[in-house]
Amino acid sequence: MEKYKKKERLFALLPVIILVLTVFFAGSPVKAEQKTHTIWFFFENVCASCHEEDDFYDLFNRCVTAEEKASIFYDIRTYNVFKSADEAVFEETLKENGKVKTDVTLPVLYIDRQWLSGYDKIEKELHGVLFEEKTASESSENNTENSEISTEKTSRWALPEIDAEGDEPAVLLFTTYSCSACEEIKEYLKDLLEEKDFVLTEVNVAEGENIQLFKELVGAFGRDADDGKVPAVFAGETALLGKDEIEEKLPELLEKGEAPYAKIEEKLENLGEGEAVTAASLATLFGAGLLAGFNPCSISMLLMLFSILLTTRASVLKNGILYLVGKYVTYLGLGLGICFAASKIDQNLLGRFGAVVNGILIVLFLFVAVMNFLDFLSVRKSEYGKVRMQLPKKLRHLNHQMLKKASHMEGAFLGILILGLGIAVSLGEFFCTGQIYMASILYLLRTAREQWLSLLGILMVYVTAMSIPAVVILVVIAKTKGTGRVSDFMLKHMGAIKLLNCLLFLFYAAYFLLR
Repeated sequence: MEKYKKKERLFALLPVIILVLTVFFAGSPVKAEQKTHTIWFFFENVCASCHEEDDFYDLFNRCVTAEEKASIFYDIRTYNVFKSADEAVFEETLKENGKVKTDVTLPVLYIDRQWLSGYDKIEKELHGVLFEEKTASESSENNTENSEISTEKTSRWALPEIDAEGDEPAVLLFTTYSCSACEEIKEYLKDLLEEKDFVLTEVNVAEGENIQLFKELVGAFGRDADDGKVPAVFAGETALLGKDEIEEKLPELLEKGEAPYAKIEEKLENLGEGEAVTAASLATLFGAGLLAGFNPCSISMLLMLFSILLTTRASVLKNGILYLVGKYVTYLGLGLGICFAASKIDQNLLGRFGAVVNGILIVLFLFVAVMNFLDFLSVRKSEYGKVRMQLPKKLRHLNHQMLKKASHMEGAFLGILILGLGIAVSLGEFFCTGQIYMASILYLLRTAREQWLSLLGILMVYVTAMSIPAVVILVVIAKTKGTGRVSDFMLKHMGAIKLLNCLLFLFYAAYFLLR
């Protein structure tokens, strides 16, 4: 009997079990298919003490109740497009939706593939779009209106008018609305005006296209654009970003007379004349690279390599190209590395010791110029053993040994080894050929601006010019099957090369002296 009772209880529970399982499996697909709403808020704010993302969260909480939030899945993200990383997300999102920046006006909410521009529109329509109370076509019409408004507003930023001239101290201040730190710094500068004589000019980044002007100036003064924040002061050759920097360093700049209007004027003018400056820089870099390509240190290594290839009957043209590719990549990488290292130097610290650093560079350039002139005199007297500006003997011997070992390799292994030799020898040669390269990079960092040409492209101009003599020598040796003509040419013109090196370094010294 007991056995039957247990079976009856089990059968009685079956409907309950089936009901529970049915609800579970029926409900699971609904949860799996639950829509996750995309809610991305894009804004542009340079205020150091402002947190605009908090304003959006407050707005969102006003528009959506706690019960409504619990009933949906959503993904909220905030992006300040003043920062380059967030700007990249903004641009990519626009691209994915077939839009450009002029189609929307910041701040803008990207919600379920629809765009709402401005706080008023966001607060008015967020709830409707989120809970599908608004049609996509209506939203599209609104976006069209925003696009037209944005297009009308788009204009090129204008340079601020500063009522100063010459060496008169001038301070250019950038602020924005609803910025407590900006209000504090304005009061601070008013008090400072009573102690020190300077012209104060204020620019609001929220008006017109002043935000773009601010970004340009931050970069022009050698600071990282992502560090840009207001309040900000530009004085002399120094950018002070944030309330603390201004209060700490501005009085000292004014005290030392390091905030002349002429310096700011020069920076502002260069914002509009950058392409002409860059064109001159490229011409100088191309000439310097071409001259570096005739460096005796580099040519001697080339001639030895080609001599070995000729005696082993290996392809001079094929292996020569591999060797030059190794050199090209190495010099390009070294240039990028040097520029990257230089960009990490604290520009304000550098500005404080600018005169000392400039003086050291000028002395070094003059020293190298004199040494090249002495080498010129030695070559004129055929005293080649007295040539000073060349690789140390131990390093030359090491390079020669590496090249000789290549003669024992064959086939594909030879090609790989030649490519590696191009890299290894270039690193060793850099102590000699790198003199011009280093000077050229310092010149580049003083004149060129990344907004016109990428840093990689500018360095490629130099390295390509430097490779031209080597390519010509390769073609000549491949055709003549001998190195005699090139050796005679280099011996005959070594004096001229040394003299041109001397003149180039004198140019760099004069440039840094005048700057």
